[in-house]
Amino acid sequence: MLVQLVHIQVKPDRIEDFLDAFRINYEGTIKEPGNLRFDVLQDPNDETRFSIYEVFVDEAAVDAHRNTPHYATTVALLDDIMTGPRSKDFYRMMMSNLTEARE
Repeated sequence: MLVQLVHIQVKPDRIEDFLDAFRINYEGTIKEPGNLRFDVLQDPNDETRFSIYEVFVDEAAVDAHRNTPHYATTVALLDDIMTGPRSKDFYRMMMSNLTEARE
């Protein structure tokens, strides 16, 4: 399994716009066969900072995700909402109740 953490900083007056735009990606991604988890997290100390916790079965599922219409639509909408580019961190799942559920 592959975990991707995406970090997004949004303009203070665009938080609701971000949530509306990102809901498109969220609703599409959770229906993808290769997606196991997709959480949108907001920093409790800075409401303009968001992290997206994504778990996919493998790299091919992540690649497939990046080629979906909901992903492309959201990326286009976010361009004017963010204060700068997104950052991404990738991890391999080592221990998780998700891995235990798949065994």
